[in-house]
Amino acid sequence: MNRNHAAAMFIGVLVCIPLLALYHFGFFISTADWFAGLFARDFVLPKGGLKQIIWLQYGYYTIMAFVSAWVCIEMISQWRRLAFLLGGTFLTITFACIMSMSGILFEPVSGSLAMWFAGIAGIAVGSSVSGYRCHVMREYFVGRLSTRLFEELADQNNPAKMTERREITVLTCRLLNHAELSTGIEAPQFEELATHFQRSVTEFLIARGAYLDDCDARQVRVFFGFPLSDEHHALHAVQVAAVLRTQLGVVTREIEQRFGKKAQIGVAFSTGPAVCGLFGVSHFESFSAIGDVIDFSAQLCALNAEYGSKVLISARTYALVKDNAEVRPMEMVSAAGSSQMSEVYELLAEKGTLHEQDTRARDAFWQGVVQYRKGDLKQALESFKNATIEGRDDTPLKYFTDRVEVALKEKSVPEKETPKHARKLAAT
Repeated sequence: MNRNHAAAMFIGVLVCIPLLALYHFGFFISTADWFAGLFARDFVLPKGGLKQIIWLQYGYYTIMAFVSAWVCIEMISQWRRLAFLLGGTFLTITFACIMSMSGILFEPVSGSLAMWFAGIAGIAVGSSVSGYRCHVMREYFVGRLSTRLFEELADQNNPAKMTERREITVLTCRLLNHAELSTGIEAPQFEELATHFQRSVTEFLIARGAYLDDCDARQVRVFFGFPLSDEHHALHAVQVAAVLRTQLGVVTREIEQRFGKKAQIGVAFSTGPAVCGLFGVSHFESFSAIGDVIDFSAQLCALNAEYGSKVLISARTYALVKDNAEVRPMEMVSAAGSSQMSEVYELLAEKGTLHEQDTRARDAFWQGVVQYRKGDLKQALESFKNATIEGRDDTPLKYFTDRVEVALKEKSVPEKETPKHARKLAAT
């Protein structure tokens, strides 16, 4: 239950208790008698006359109190609030007339009073500074942020803090073979497939504290550390990504079962400075971030298709989470338009969660990568063989094993001052 629902419940209770007391002391008896005479004079009533049903009165004004409070809190336009209250009053009177023709005496005053009292209280809550700020921010963050984080954000009394340069962690999740999928099935099926991918990934990430920045048929991009500041944004991203590996396996199987297609999904995240703020024009405005860290995350994500890996992380991210994550090295890369090389790692799990066999395989893989970079090809090949776990398909391991075998056949020895497996990332 969010804050507005709680406020509506509280207002509803405050309105219903006095009305119940008034009913108990007979305050509405004369009102009901007056309406009974009015209905007898102006309508054709059943032979048995009118019979009042007390629980119907109680139920009606209780429902109207809660609904009116909730609507008037949620609505930002004053004239719409007034229109709702006037319309509700008209419907209450109409309902009383219809009930009288069925032989039921229903006085509309208590229901109307409950609706107006609760509505006025709801307007007061919704028109407060925090209530107005909440209404305005809802337009930008609904569906992009969890309810809990949205309420924390709405509590901040300085929205300008969201416009600044700060370090964030960007997580990109992409359908790596989206082009193949889009041409291999009919358009309505691909639309359903992409929607299933989007919904599964976004709901999972948002529920775990991510901010949804972009979502299309090809990829989903979320931020950690924005719009709410979080000094442990990289760690939280790694913790989420470690669980996301399993979730993506479920999504892949669901897609294969429903559409008969094998989806290849990759994840990557990078950490770095970005300019955060409100970008766009008119209805296309949204809170987002601009910086190399966002492009680098997308470029790393595409690299999963090359290695056959599931989750890749940047060197900066690894530096922040190395005490909390189990990883293994991939290649040295440089972003498009940059000559600076940095390490790329594959995230395996959270720290301390690998089985002993997996730990030995990871260590052997790491040793093989180091030997390969030094040019010790035979030793590297032996280490990669030691990293093999029987019965398990390890595509990144196969990728490096094949490269070593090719290098051995060609009698190629890498220069020691330049890493053998270094690459320039393509712009996406």
